[in-house]
Amino acid sequence: MRALRNRKTRSDERKFVVEGLKGVDEALSSGWRVHGLYATADSKAPEEWGADRVSTKDMSRMSSLKAPPGILAVMGMPDEGDLDAVVQHPAPFALAVDGISDPGNLGTIIRTADWFGVAGIWVSRDSVDPFNPKVVQATMGAIFRLPIWSVDLPETLHKLSSQGALIQGLELAGQSLWTFEEQAAPASRVAVLGSESHGLSEEVREACSEFIHIPGGGQSESLNASMAAGIVMAAWHATSLSAQEQN
Repeated sequence: MRALRNRKTRSDERKFVVEGLKGVDEALSSGWRVHGLYATADSKAPEEWGADRVSTKDMSRMSSLKAPPGILAVMGMPDEGDLDAVVQHPAPFALAVDGISDPGNLGTIIRTADWFGVAGIWVSRDSVDPFNPKVVQATMGAIFRLPIWSVDLPETLHKLSSQGALIQGLELAGQSLWTFEEQAAPASRVAVLGSESHGLSEEVREACSEFIHIPGGGQSESLNASMAAGIVMAAWHATSLSAQEQN
């Protein structure tokens, strides 16, 4: 259990840990393979789950959290499927993240993407692992409802672009997001978000079709990564709803 805190072990074993009543409930409802289910006697785990009962001491050793919620499941990672098939038919809107290192930011991005109905998220391999325990915790169960792919991001973006997807990188020198949203929406679009400290890598920038930014009126130099992603997703969703109403 403790070994699954290591990214390589998770990747090799194709397993990860989820904790807490809501997260485990979402996991059990997902249809993903369950390798183990554990709960303390004083937890709120329903009896029908049939969780193996463990002591509070053992749970604290198993858990990666400072205050263990007393419910923990070991889940099998989903099959990522044929990525070549996925890029052959780009979705109306997807998100890509480049070099995001903060687990809380990536978890919040995944949760927000699920809220707005985003088709999926491409995660660069130098970003934090989507199945990192802190990322999983921050998604509040959304990780079980949204396709997430850890990929060679520049290569994937080039493939998506070759299939007609518009690849939009977020950076300050780009055109206003609001101006873009007033234009006719492309059939397929991928918004690419870089890290707060370094922005987009040069390889990812070269794969972008164009660049956009979020205009502001204050003095802060930049937005939090998850906040910026949320604004872009909300703008896309509003445009999508408007197009549906017109049709």
